[in-house]
Amino acid sequence: MAGALVLHLITQSGMYLATPGFSLGRFRDYFVHDQLGYLAIVKNFSEGQFAAVEPDTETGANTYPRMYYEAIGLVARVTGWDPIVAWNVCGMAVQLVLVGLLAAILIGLSRRWWVGLLAPVPFMLGTFSRLTVTGWYTPLESHAVIWGPFGVLHTLNGESVSLSIAAICVLSLALLWLRPARPGTRVLLTTLISLVLGGLANVQTYSFIAAIYLLAFGLAAWVILRGRHVVLAGLSVVLIPVVFLAGPTVAEAGGQLPALVFGLLPAVPGMIALIVRSRGVVLLYCFAVVLGASPQVVGTIMSLVNGDPFLAYRVASNSKLGVPFEIGIISGLALIVPLAVILAAAIWRRRPLWGAYALGAALAWILLGTNDIWGANAEPYRLYMDIFFLVAATILPVGVMVLTDLWNSGAHSVSPAPERARRPVPRWTVIVAATVCIGIATVSLTDWWVFYRSGIARGLLVTDSPRASVLTDLAQQSAKAHPGTLIMVDSCIDPRVLKVTSGVPIAYYHLGMAWPTDYDAIATIVSSRLSGAIDRDAAIAGNATQVLSDSACGDDWGNRYAADLVEQSSLPYTNDDGSTGTITLWGLE
Repeated sequence: MAGALVLHLITQSGMYLATPGFSLGRFRDYFVHDQLGYLAIVKNFSEGQFAAVEPDTETGANTYPRMYYEAIGLVARVTGWDPIVAWNVCGMAVQLVLVGLLAAILIGLSRRWWVGLLAPVPFMLGTFSRLTVTGWYTPLESHAVIWGPFGVLHTLNGESVSLSIAAICVLSLALLWLRPARPGTRVLLTTLISLVLGGLANVQTYSFIAAIYLLAFGLAAWVILRGRHVVLAGLSVVLIPVVFLAGPTVAEAGGQLPALVFGLLPAVPGMIALIVRSRGVVLLYCFAVVLGASPQVVGTIMSLVNGDPFLAYRVASNSKLGVPFEIGIISGLALIVPLAVILAAAIWRRRPLWGAYALGAALAWILLGTNDIWGANAEPYRLYMDIFFLVAATILPVGVMVLTDLWNSGAHSVSPAPERARRPVPRWTVIVAATVCIGIATVSLTDWWVFYRSGIARGLLVTDSPRASVLTDLAQQSAKAHPGTLIMVDSCIDPRVLKVTSGVPIAYYHLGMAWPTDYDAIATIVSSRLSGAIDRDAAIAGNATQVLSDSACGDDWGNRYAADLVEQSSLPYTNDDGSTGTITLWGLE
């Protein structure tokens, strides 16, 4: 287990050992725009700003799932850590828990210690982008991309943590129900795990949806296969095209959230049978999931009913984010082939559990990866990758069970009666199946290797340079003298970084996260800044009358707007590379 944990640290973070200045206090410069918005929430909470506001301006309302960011903000506040340190430590700690659990399960199933060293491998699987587009990810339309779990995990953000916790929950449920345990213990622990699963809706919506789809379809398939319910199986199959035909109508009438719930329709027959089989106990687990998810779900529904313009924009902006069929097949080969082997083994050996895993995972993956076609239109490329991760994180234990059983079944030339009923498999076929699966997975690892050696994988933001320190000092000085007033910056100063270093309200916002109260004014300020200008009317309307400028910047705001700006303070800086300049704090009149 210890070896698996070390290997995971090396494969996911080892590239930083070659980066000058690496420390836990440096933020990963990896598709950093969204991450800095999340980090702003962490910074606010670390300084006692607990209101659900747009994080940059600290105005308006925020319905974005943010429980994890609030939690690590509290960790930073209690421990005294820098928010970036809390981000790095907590994010990696959750991943290590998952890897340690997976290693322990693999060792227990195989009875061989070295099998535990395979635990980090599922998180290194790729999408064959190295072969198809010569990179480590495959670009799609708009801003959509497809990459392996290593690309998802690298941010250490809420999605990474939520997916890791979801995988931990799924593996824990398997341990709880596939090993001997007291009925009362099972009910209690399953209820708690279900509550945690529901709580993931407050951390990251898509990973919660992916986990629910995977469990719902897997459990429905299991009860149908175990009971050989031909009628229920036929009904479930018929309901799949119903989702594609009626889904757009449901989405048009009720919106994205009802459409995603409607997508679970093919699992309903099996879930009803499971509820009946459990004498209603499964309803308790469903209630726990709903209870855990309720804060985020209720808040979102209320905001939609009240006509929140941000949520209306968010739904409308999801366009051209689908996964083309051929790309989906090629990208998923490292998991599709093992799933096919597991399904074939389930049919041959008559093992409902294996078949349920393979069919449930496949159906959940297909439906979520095509949700733009059947109406939900909820960033299908991200849900495709989320299911990819959850299957990758859970398929190894199933694979070990399958291969072990198949290998042992071929050990006897003359099988006893119970073994004949499950039809033994020649060992050469086990060797071939294992070789094919391992070979395909190994080829996919070339994506990870390209990523590991890339500049973007090892880039770190420098937030503690002399210039950054001067900017932080002046911003905090401004906030102390003019509480509640937003700070506007020139085009050479990154407002996102200034927010997370200083913690003061900034005239900026993250478009896809939340909108400030004075959205139109702040949007105008942001667009004007990008062109190197100040829109005085918008700045006054948005209460952004404190201004920071850099003398080394070509915007030259001090001279261009001399009639509108009054100098309040200034500080010089000299960076390590010898560059110099002066940061000036102005008041806009």
